Order: sequence, then structure tokens, then C-alpha cells
Amino acid sequence: MSKRTIIYLLFIVGYGSGFAQDLHYSQFYYGYHNLSPSLIGDFDGNDRITFNYRNQWLSLPVPYNTFSVLYDANRPHKKGSFWGFGVGLDYDRAGDSKLSLAKLVLNASYILRVSSRNKISFGISPAFAQRRISSEALRWDRQWNGDRYDPNISSNENFASSGDFFVDLGAGVSYRFNYTNRTELLISGAAFHLNKPNQTFYGSSAQAVSLPSRYSLGLHIGIGLGQSLDLLVGANYQTQEKYKETVGSARLRFRLNRTPGSVLNLLGGCNIRLDDAIIPNLGIEYKNWLISASYDINNSFFNLATNKRGGPEIAVQYIFAKVNTSGIYKKCPMY
Repeated sequence: MSKRTIIYLLFIVGYGSGFAQDLHYSQFYYGYHNLSPSLIGDFDGNDRITFNYRNQWLSLPVPYNTFSVLYDANRPHKKGSFWGFGVGLDYDRAGDSKLSLAKLVLNASYILRVSSRNKISFGISPAFAQRRISSEALRWDRQWNGDRYDPNISSNENFASSGDFFVDLGAGVSYRFNYTNRTELLISGAAFHLNKPNQTFYGSSAQAVSLPSRYSLGLHIGIGLGQSLDLLVGANYQTQEKYKETVGSARLRFRLNRTPGSVLNLLGGCNIRLDDAIIPNLGIEYKNWLISASYDINNSFFNLATNKRGGPEIAVQYIFAKVNTSGIYKKCPMY
């Protein structure tokens, strides 16, 4: 057995023991409802549709696919404050067991304008979810007859159900400071799975397997450098029990056309997931459209199994908004 195969098997065992980890994206700044429900509706425009797709570890023999779609909007309230609301769908499927998560997320937020440059946002995200597993393709140690795998031997693994519905609760808060329409600071925080829903497949009589709470902290800094260049720096830190993830991002926005209604920007940069991957990315903003793609290049010990092929990711977004003819049009939020 090769060293690469051994590492792959060890990883799958470790991954299986930690299956409750949430889905995540390398381009975290486009996964708004997974960062914080307080970011829902906090953008320049009226309505927004965002789609994220990730195909992880292309070189492995089992697929790991994740996608999310989010519709969110805002409506004015009073004195520059407004309500935000949205509906999101997350789907994740991994491995031979076809372990999957389907989640319908309802989001609500309130964006309070404290002053002309300062906003504080609050959000909640009740969700309805189902986690499923298929045991048909799984092989167990009890099915080894001393010479080979024998599918006729019972595994003695009796799942009471292949999946169950549960309710999930999350909440978040964020602060945004706008020095100009291109220079800003955004700090966000959120807690998910506040009710720690039960995840067991062995029935209500079995010991509960609670989904651990996940905590997320986000940072975004946008700086206008002259008339045609923006620097975008961000970070996201997440923790879920013993699992921790830190992703940093540095990108440049080249403002190729600043004409209101015909905005054309080119985005390019690199993200880094600590102790795991380097993530180059490239995107384009044209009028109300955004398309951005990235690719994970593994630099952790797991690259022996993946051959450094972490996998591609794409984000597509469209904002419904009236053209602002009073000045330079700001296409979309930078976070």
C-alpha cells in the first residue's frame, strides 16, 4: 500500500469522526449567511441573488460537493436604517456514505444607522435541515472473513433511520464604518447551532450526538488607492469544538470602467487557509453581475493524497438596483 493511499485512508477516518463540521467556502466573503445573519440585506441595492459552488479534493475517488444559494433583500425603515431578510439553501454531500446535509435557512436582520458613517447590524437565522447517510456502499471490519471482504456477512450496524429533520438556530452582529464609498471597515461575529440539535442515526433511544455550536468572526477592510484601484483585505476565523479554521484574503480591484450603469472591475488576489491551502482567485464585476473563481492548492500533509489538487470554487452574484447617477456608482459590497 502506497504512502499516499495510507494518508488518504487516515484522513477519511478522521473526517468521518468529525462529520459534524459545517460546510465552508474558500471565498468566504461571498457566503454571507454562513458568515453572519447580520450581513443579510447589508448591501447597495434592493435585492441580491448569490450562488456558491465548491468541488473539493478532485483527485480523491469519492466526491465532496457543496453548493449554496441565497436570496436576500433590504427595505427602508426610518432615518437611514432598514430591514434585511433572505432565504438560503445549503447542500453538502461527501464520501462513499453519501453523507449529506440539506438546509433551508430563513434570515432576518436590522441595519441600524448610528451616524452618517457608522452602522450596526443584528441578525437571526432559524433553519430547517436534514442530514442523511447511505450505508449501502460502506464496508465494516466485521465483514472481513480473514481472507477478504464478504458482503454477505452482517455488519451489525443497524441504523434506525437514514436521516432526520431538525431545527437549527443562529444569530449574529456586525459593525460597518464607511469613511468613503470605497474605504470601509467591517467586523462581523456570529454563533450557529445555538440549540445544538441531535445528529444521531441510531434513533431517539440512542445516546444523543449534538451538533456543536460554531462561532465565526469576520474582518473586511477596503481601501481606495487612487481613482482606479482598491485594496481588499479580509479574514475569517471559525471554531467548532476542537476544529478551527483561519482564512486570510488579500485582493486588488482594478476599476476599468467607472461609468454609472456600465461598471467594469477586475478582481485578483490570493487567500490562505492556515496550515492547509493557498488559494489564488480571479473575478470580474460587470454592471450588476459578479463572477469569481478560486482554486485550492493544498500545502498540508494531505497533499500526498490530493497531489495538491484541493479543488475549484465559483461564486456568481446579481444585484437588482437602480443606477445611481449622482456620482461614481458602487457596484456591490466588498464583503
